Amino acid sequence: MVRDEKPVATIEGWEDGQPFERGIHKLDRWELQSADRMTIHIGSHDVVLVQDPHSNFLGGYIWLSSIVFCTYLEKLAAKRDRHGWISLDRNKRWVELGSGVGLIGIFLHKLGIEDVVITDISELVETMERNVEANNLNIRSITGRRKNDKDDNYIVVDPLLWNDEQDMSSIKAGGDIDYIVACDCIYSEASAMDLVNTMDYLSNENTTIICLSEVRNQQAQDKFMSEAESRFQVDLLPAIQWQKKLNHQLDFDETLNLYKLRKPKRRSKPAKK
Repeated sequence: MVRDEKPVATIEGWEDGQPFERGIHKLDRWELQSADRMTIHIGSHDVVLVQDPHSNFLGGYIWLSSIVFCTYLEKLAAKRDRHGWISLDRNKRWVELGSGVGLIGIFLHKLGIEDVVITDISELVETMERNVEANNLNIRSITGRRKNDKDDNYIVVDPLLWNDEQDMSSIKAGGDIDYIVACDCIYSEASAMDLVNTMDYLSNENTTIICLSEVRNQQAQDKFMSEAESRFQVDLLPAIQWQKKLNHQLDFDETLNLYKLRKPKRRSKPAKK
C-alpha cells in the first residue's frame, strides 16, 4: 500500500477513553461503523458524516457499499458521458430510498445534481438532516415539515416508510422522478417486497432505478428479483463492467449486485378507423 495516497476516509471517535482522528486507506467495516464522525474522500470531494455507532437502526451508520457506489458515480462524472445509462445532468430529479446517514444523496449534490431527495424511516430523519447541514447545505421538505425558506443549495429530506401510501404519495407529489437509487436495501424477504412496491409506486416509464446490494441473504435477493421482474425490465450489470472503474483502495471481498430497473414501455393503442 502506498501511504502517500489520500485516505478513503478520515475517522474520528473515542478509543480507550481518548479521542482520536486518523485516516484509513482501505474499506474497513469495523473502523468506519465504529466512528462517531468521518469525512469520506471521493475524488476531489469530501463528505462529512456524523453517525451513531450504537444505533438500533441499520441505517444509523455507514455501509461500505455506499462508498463504492459514490466512487462509481465520481468516475462517471469525470468521464462526462451523457449517453451512459446514468446521466448526471444537474436538472435530473433523484430520489434515494433507505438513505441512512445520507452519503449518496449528499454526494450527488456535490456532483452538481440540483434536485436530490433523501428518505428513510422517521427515526433517521434527524441523522440525515444533521449530515446535510454538516456539509453546509440547506434542508427542504416536500411534506411540509419545514418552512422551506431556502431556495438554493439544498437537499430535500423526508421520511418514507416503504409501501406506506401516505409517505409515498408525499414524495411522488414533488414531481416526476428521473432516478431512484437504493443502496444496500435488500436484507429480508419482507423488506424486499416493500422495496419493490415503493419503486413501482414512485416510478414511471422514464424512471431509471439503480439498486446496489451486497449479497448477504440469497433468499431476500431472490424475492427481490421475482417481485421486480414481474413489474420491471431488470438488468444485472456484470461486475467487470462497473467495478473496474474503482480504485484499488476499494477492493471489496463481498459480492455486490448492481441492478438497473425500468418499467416496460406501454404499447400505444392503434387509432380507431
